[in-house]
Amino acid sequence: MLSHIALVFWRGILQRRLFTTLNVLGMALGMATFLTLALIVRYEFTFDRWIPDAGHIYRLDAFDDKEASVSSIRLIDALRAEHPDWNATAILRGFSGATVRVNDNAWDVFIARTDAHLFDVFALPLAEGDPRTALVPDGIILSRPEALRFFGTDHGVLGKTLDLVQNGQSRRLHVTGLLKKLPPNTTPHLDIIAPSSDPVLHSNDLWPMATAEIWVRLPSSVAAHLPALLEGIVQRHAAGLSQEDARHYTVQARPLTGLHFFDATIGMGGTDKRLPVILGIVGLLALGAGLVNFVTLSTALAATRAREVAMRKVLGATVLTLGLSFTAEAIGLALIAAVIALVLTELTLPWISTLSGWPVRLNFGFALPLLLASAIIGGACAGAYPSWMLSRFRPAAVLASARMPGSGRLGSRLREGLTVVQFAFAVTLTICTLVISRQTTLLQTMDRGFQQSGLLMSHLPNEQAERLRQQRLGDLVRNLPGVTGVTISDDAPGGGSAGITFDTTRPGRSRPPALLAVIAMQPSTLPVWGAHLLAGRLFDTSHDYDSRAMPVAPFDSFLTGQSWTFGAHNVVLNESAVRALGFADAASAIGTPITLHNKDVQTIIGVVADMRFKNSRASVTPALYYAVSGPIGYGVLSVRFDHAPENAVRAAIATVWKQVYPESALNLRSVGDIIDDDTRPEKQRGTLMIVASFVTLSISCIGLYGIAVFNVRRRLFEIGVRKVLGATAEQVMRLLVLQFLRPVLIANVIAWPVAWWVMRGWLSGFDRRVSLSPLYFALTALIVLALAALTTLLQIRRGARSAPAIALGSQ
Repeated sequence: MLSHIALVFWRGILQRRLFTTLNVLGMALGMATFLTLALIVRYEFTFDRWIPDAGHIYRLDAFDDKEASVSSIRLIDALRAEHPDWNATAILRGFSGATVRVNDNAWDVFIARTDAHLFDVFALPLAEGDPRTALVPDGIILSRPEALRFFGTDHGVLGKTLDLVQNGQSRRLHVTGLLKKLPPNTTPHLDIIAPSSDPVLHSNDLWPMATAEIWVRLPSSVAAHLPALLEGIVQRHAAGLSQEDARHYTVQARPLTGLHFFDATIGMGGTDKRLPVILGIVGLLALGAGLVNFVTLSTALAATRAREVAMRKVLGATVLTLGLSFTAEAIGLALIAAVIALVLTELTLPWISTLSGWPVRLNFGFALPLLLASAIIGGACAGAYPSWMLSRFRPAAVLASARMPGSGRLGSRLREGLTVVQFAFAVTLTICTLVISRQTTLLQTMDRGFQQSGLLMSHLPNEQAERLRQQRLGDLVRNLPGVTGVTISDDAPGGGSAGITFDTTRPGRSRPPALLAVIAMQPSTLPVWGAHLLAGRLFDTSHDYDSRAMPVAPFDSFLTGQSWTFGAHNVVLNESAVRALGFADAASAIGTPITLHNKDVQTIIGVVADMRFKNSRASVTPALYYAVSGPIGYGVLSVRFDHAPENAVRAAIATVWKQVYPESALNLRSVGDIIDDDTRPEKQRGTLMIVASFVTLSISCIGLYGIAVFNVRRRLFEIGVRKVLGATAEQVMRLLVLQFLRPVLIANVIAWPVAWWVMRGWLSGFDRRVSLSPLYFALTALIVLALAALTTLLQIRRGARSAPAIALGSQ
């Protein structure tokens, strides 16, 4: 029987080449899209799961008001005091990077300073070196990419030396370990590991100073009781905290395997979980479109095989044999489609990965079972209807029929319903694609409150001795050709290191205090940025209190625990700060005194537009800007240039930098690059949606073309009769086009509310967003209707213009 089924299958392919090609191609496109997006979803949902014993590793977050991905280094001391048997480690995250020097080359890097217990928690694979001896104070562990960058080779680097410059100190370190290449879907940043002594790790030994990641690896029996074990641990080890401050502290245990999505919820990196979920749904929709197309064409094709089935039944075929034959043929075609999908995915995945940014590769152990299951399910669904319908035909009635056998009203309604479902998928995806593309364009082109073009940024070394060189650097850069402005601040586009907020109140008002980010800058900073002044004036050194020396900067006092006194200043606010303090408008804030931290009275002299420095999604933080006359800690250099090539300006700044900071690496970035990095997730999402909607529309049009070919052939006799009775070819074409476009119109009616609901929820995550204009829905309807009309028009035109004599003789 198997050989008979195989013979019938092969003959069917040869006899029905057009339908077979359309059927297999539509299914293959749907499978390939589904597989590509499934690989991306798998990549996102398997973050950190490659790490041995990942399910038993937790990060402990200690915080007082807002959770972050870092805690105080003091938490590790508290853990070891109460639970000395736990496997725990601390990884210190500094507020500034470091410089690695090898011979005359220097690189700006971020390092992970860790204690000697790192490998007790993370069983990281070493390509070279021994975990038991690698964590020594004068050693350093590198990943393969970092070793290649520093030494030009990613093997045989044990014992090689490099100089690590940080906090004004240079240390000669030798490589004690080389990590195997870590998968890109890894949360802990462990490219450069510098084992450090306790005094180095505890350099900022304060509970409010959150600079460390605290990790523990615990058995399930202990992990189940973690909340109870951690409750009150800060209060029991609260040296340096007031009783009131200690009372607000909480410690939460976050599983390593969930951090990738969790960190996105607290604004500390990671990926919004909705993104892979949306991509998974899009992949399922693309697969669904391919399956629906496969079933639709299979039912149409089955209607042409009624006489074949009748003859086979006359010759003794049973219902079971016919059912197995149809199902086997459908599964065979689906398996061919799966092979083509695998080839398409292998060919296009590098291109998709480059455009989308996901470093995914084809995993055959994952892809083959997925495609096999899709092929079997799709083939079974496609073979079920013809098996049930055709195997029950009465041979005598079919063989006596003068017309092409069909499946009647039921089959016609089924095919029309499947076409509606198919195009509903396509319309929904197309609307979503248009909205996402428009939102991405808005994020890239919107006014961020400052002049974006011609602006370069770089973090500055932070040690006190290095800060004293800021003035010299500024003077030298200011005299470079093409440079029109130079300034230094502790926050800037791309992210500075300030980030300190203070309670701010308006005297005489009962309104609760507002939290304002306090940002230090030179008097020239706002003009160099091109900030938009809304009311009042900017800083002017000829005015008292506009620019004053700060004995101890707020950030320095916070790090060292010193008593902080801000003093009296004239300050500039942004729009968000004006609203947070309850002013009616920007003009009404000018000249008003405000109080910082219940201590110092400041006078508002100006209001500038909100400047979006970091996250395009989030609302702008209320900010207070003050000008200082001395060096600025944790500073960011801003350079404005004009009428000069950017590369030439970069090279000139690099030359000056080496004169002023020969021991530190320059990391110069343009605001354009910073904005591109900020909007990259939306661009990635938009790219994938464009590809998915294009594929889904293509599948729908392939299916519609196949149905058009089938229906026009089936209705040639009807067309001949209409033309004999006086109908013109144009009238026949109009009738057929409207009939083919009816399911497309119904699909739009179904898809519009679904797309509106999905995009309304997605756009709600943006502070600045486009409106859901009816134009997106109308434009999509026009695009889809035009594609559907073009797809079917050739077949309809051919049928409508056929000679009546030929048409009447077709049956």
